[in-house]
Amino acid sequence: MPITDPIADLFCSIKNAIAADKKYVVVNSSNNRKQILRILEEEKFIEKFIILEPSEEDERKFEQLKIQIRYLENGESFIRGLQKVSKPGKRVYVNVSSIPVVLNHIGTALISTNKGILTDAAARKYNVGGEYIGKIW
Repeated sequence: MPITDPIADLFCSIKNAIAADKKYVVVNSSNNRKQILRILEEEKFIEKFIILEPSEEDERKFEQLKIQIRYLENGESFIRGLQKVSKPGKRVYVNVSSIPVVLNHIGTALISTNKGILTDAAARKYNVGGEYIGKIW
């Protein structure tokens, strides 16, 4: 069955891995997912992500992404919450002046712009708006 919202699927996979105290999670790859994971890695929400190439030995037919979840010393996840804002049935767009601030800049908003997927701070810096994908804190 095809996935209708791959970004929501990514967020759900990460939340489920955190709830199950998993060290990593493997998801199917896409360019948008790679951009989002690159941002999460730069913002230190995840340790890292690795691109797993297709392999006959592992019966992997498509490229996948292995995401290493970041945990604090006390065992809690660094990610407190992930929320998808724009959905396939109701897209949410923001202009530069209405880009949201997530928890007084503790969290990060993800904005899909014509310059790619950017954080809220980067979108303000480049003076661009776009689709408000989601937020992480």
